[in-house]
This record gives sequence, structure tokens and C-alpha cells, in this order.
Amino acid sequence: MVTYRILTLLLLTSLWLHAAATTREFDVGMQALLAGDYAEAYCRWKPLAERGDADAQYHLGWLYANGNGLRVDTAKAFAWWQRAATQGHADAQFAVGFALTMGDGTERDLKHAVDWYLKAAQQGHEDARDTLVRLAADPEAELLERHPELVSAPWFGWHGTVKGDRVNVRAKDGTDGKIVAKLDKGTAVRVIARRGEWLRITFTEAGGAGHSGWIYENLITGQNE
Repeated sequence: MVTYRILTLLLLTSLWLHAAATTREFDVGMQALLAGDYAEAYCRWKPLAERGDADAQYHLGWLYANGNGLRVDTAKAFAWWQRAATQGHADAQFAVGFALTMGDGTERDLKHAVDWYLKAAQQGHEDARDTLVRLAADPEAELLERHPELVSAPWFGWHGTVKGDRVNVRAKDGTDGKIVAKLDKGTAVRVIARRGEWLRITFTEAGGAGHSGWIYENLITGQNE
């Protein structure tokens, strides 16, 4: 009689062999892509994508988006990216967000785009995180209004220090903004939004009170230089 343990081992072996075969097929498709053989890449990836492989779905989307061996079809590209994104594929989540931002292959919807950027950013996607900082200053996105928790999220924005002497912090971006604080050289700040060459920062003054305002980007040094 076949024991439960043997059945489990057979099942695990079958799953491993299937995963290994899927990986080989995907890799063959990638090699074909790099060699410029887009038809071969498509033939390798399409069956995998239809079976639910997120990597294949994501890359198949780019074949359609770029017209690599296919007619450019941004709607199909978006559809494949969306299928991969719903499985947690961070690059696909960013691609879906970007398509929604630009209105490529789907209707433009910046708020919906933000939701996908957030999913990718929470997985460590650096482009998604940078995009969110830029969108934080866009009133259409309503990023910080809808997600105020981002201000305290350790991965959101970036940290820097003031490199000028007695730098002005303004109520809005631009030199016509009212001065709300003056920061000394070396003051630690956190950048939470960007609009052109101006950065929205948060900082702590003596006594522990937290404040925010806008500062010209050349007056800060930090990790996003």
C-alpha cells in the first residue's frame, strides 16, 4: 500500500519537476529575446503566461508594448501586466501603474496608478518609491491625503542634511513662498515630495516639534543625489 508519506514525496517531486521545466522554458525565451529572436521568445512565453506564470506574463506584455515581433498593442500589454501584477509581481505592478499614469492601453487614472505604485514600493521597488515621492506633490494624485501613513513609513522618501547656512524653508515651492523656518547647516531632514527643483521636507526643531515645508533641492545633500 502506498503510504501518505510516499504520495506526498511524489507530489513534491512532480511540482519541482514542473517548476524546473517552467524555468527552463522561460530562460530559453529570454535567451531568444536577447538574440533578437522575438518570435521564439513569444512562442516560449505565451504558453507559460496562459498557465499563470507571472514572469512570462510580464515579459509577454513588453513584447506587445514594444512591438517586438508583434504589432504594437498596448491594451494587450496592459492586460498581461495586470495579470502578473495581481500575482504580486513588483515590476508588473509598476508597469500597470505607469500605464495608468500615461493612459497607455487603458484609461488614465492617476489615483488607481498610485495604488499599484504602492504595492510595488512596499516590495522594495525603487522606481515605484521614487515615483511616489514625485506624485506626492501632484494634487491630482492626492497621495498623502489618501495615505497619510506614508509620512511615517521608513521606506518612503529619503533622508538628507542641509548643506547651506541658514537655509530658508518656505510654505510652498518657489521663492515667492512665505518663509516658515530657517535651518542651519547639518540639520537632518526627510524629503517626502518633489515638484521640479523643489523638495517638500519634514524636520524637527528644538523641543521635538515636527514641521514641514519646501526647500530648493541644491540646498540638501542626501541619498537621492
